[in-house]
Amino acid sequence: MDLKGLKIYRYIAILCVSSFVISCGGSTGKTALVDPLNPILEQSDGFYSISNKTNNSLSSIQTKLSTIEGLNLTLRYDVTTYKLEYMSRNSDNELVKVSGLVAIPNKNSPSPLLSFQHGTTFVNSDAPSFNLKVNTRHPEILFASLAYLVFSPDYIGYGTSEGETHPYLLKKPSADIVIDMLKAGKQWLKKENIRTNNQLFMTGYSEGGYVTMAALEAMQNRGLSDLTVTGAVLGAGPYDLYTTLDTLLHSLNDIPDFLTNIAQETLEYFLIPKDAEVYFERTFLNRYFDKDRQDNVHNWKPAIPLKLFHGEDDKTVPIESALSTWKTMTALGADVELVKCTANPSDHSPCVIPYLNYTLNYFAGLSQNL
Repeated sequence: MDLKGLKIYRYIAILCVSSFVISCGGSTGKTALVDPLNPILEQSDGFYSISNKTNNSLSSIQTKLSTIEGLNLTLRYDVTTYKLEYMSRNSDNELVKVSGLVAIPNKNSPSPLLSFQHGTTFVNSDAPSFNLKVNTRHPEILFASLAYLVFSPDYIGYGTSEGETHPYLLKKPSADIVIDMLKAGKQWLKKENIRTNNQLFMTGYSEGGYVTMAALEAMQNRGLSDLTVTGAVLGAGPYDLYTTLDTLLHSLNDIPDFLTNIAQETLEYFLIPKDAEVYFERTFLNRYFDKDRQDNVHNWKPAIPLKLFHGEDDKTVPIESALSTWKTMTALGADVELVKCTANPSDHSPCVIPYLNYTLNYFAGLSQNL
């Protein structure tokens, strides 16, 4: 290959990888978070601590909602929020103290649970547990004002686990962070005599869609009868991770080894913002180039109906991921519907509000005690 051809491949590597990683996350290296004065308890799925409550009045929530164009909700309740700390495991299967947001509607009757998984952020302060007051970046308090008991994990690398490396798009730690929060959160709800109606709804967008799908598969495979899901909507997630990267990187995995290394170095040195506060594991990309598909979360048969919400114009997470997931799961006999975003353009960000409207309307049709 001549020098001109080498430059073209390098340009494609930078352009294609950046399109995916900057929008959804990525980076390198691993760090350990160890405090010798406060050793981590040798337990998993356990409640650790809860912060002082933060109150959000219905009027303040409605004021924020009025600034979000196109989001059609009828809010009903004041909301109390907390930062919950619990135990989970990182990609090395080591216990880590982690955190998440709990949002509780101020009502006397039982409520359904809603587990919401956020999209990628490079800024630690964007983690849910840092946002206990209603704002326009996080929908959890809006969900709670509709009558849901909301759990929203920060993920490893954010919140209490700041300094740990974020296991980006790695199947097992992505599933564990959700499942462990659900278990710890339910322990705390029982302790506080906050009643649930035994319904559980799950959703997430972008990376949050992937994390939600990983958790759903793990919950079913592990036979967690105490976490029976009533309904789930997955938004714009890279469930078929290999197809997602293949679409974005074209045939980059078929080029000579020395060009593959250029792409990986490009990810490490050029794609993470200089002011990023969170470190991202690059394992997902290494496995892609090795044709290792262990972190795909689309090749299984869900026991409950699933809704996949995606935009055909999505340049961040191409719709090919959702199409592959829909085809694979329906071939296995699952009840899966691909719901296409009608925004114009139906790109990643413009489809967030339509996703929220669709998800909450779908959940409302299944929910009790709202």
